[in-house]
Amino acid sequence: MNSSILDLLNTYRIVDLTHALEEDMPVWPTHPRFFMNGIESLHKGDEAFLNQITLGEHCGTHVDAPAHFVPDGETIDHIAPLNLFSQAVKIDMSGAPASSSLPRQHIEQWEKENRAIQADDIVIFYTGYEDRWALRPNHLAFLKDWPGLSREAAMYLADKGIRAVGTDVMTIDAFVHEGYPAHDVFLNRNILIIENLTQLRDLPNQFIFLAMPLKIKGGSASPIRAVALIEH
Repeated sequence: MNSSILDLLNTYRIVDLTHALEEDMPVWPTHPRFFMNGIESLHKGDEAFLNQITLGEHCGTHVDAPAHFVPDGETIDHIAPLNLFSQAVKIDMSGAPASSSLPRQHIEQWEKENRAIQADDIVIFYTGYEDRWALRPNHLAFLKDWPGLSREAAMYLADKGIRAVGTDVMTIDAFVHEGYPAHDVFLNRNILIIENLTQLRDLPNQFIFLAMPLKIKGGSASPIRAVALIEH
């Protein structure tokens, strides 16, 4: 085995950006909830331990495929395994007013203070709403008032050729919006949308992002295990 890749990985610290899939977690109000039923149990004398899980494609930390909004768009099984493995940047929008849509100028200001966003970057937006994530019956605060991206901000990023965009809230569009402008922009340009990330607060402004979706044939989305790789 070539040890150079392993040696390289050892120079990075890994941060898990994924919520646990569990019953009573927040989901989009019209989407199926997550359920887990015990099928076999070692404690009951079965030969093994296993569960059956039932969930919607958009449960927990997940990625939207273009087909989620685009007729005849790519489904999740056509997403290349390493499509979500790239240089990433974090843009802090935690000061945005409730339900507001982030203007393009906020991104341009971030670039002036950091670096230009480049083709194939994965752009992650930190809103701070990850702190509202809670199980039922305390989940309602997570399901309202989050900020998102304006159409102009989405177009600005799409024109740069980014690979994906992510956020720590339910959707990249703001809670109060007409239609889904950011979804429409990104998914029509085959730019993937990652939602319900967590542990973004302490990430540096630049890192490596890695996640893989399940290969769900014909799927509109998939839960993912997302991580950040940060240089020691």
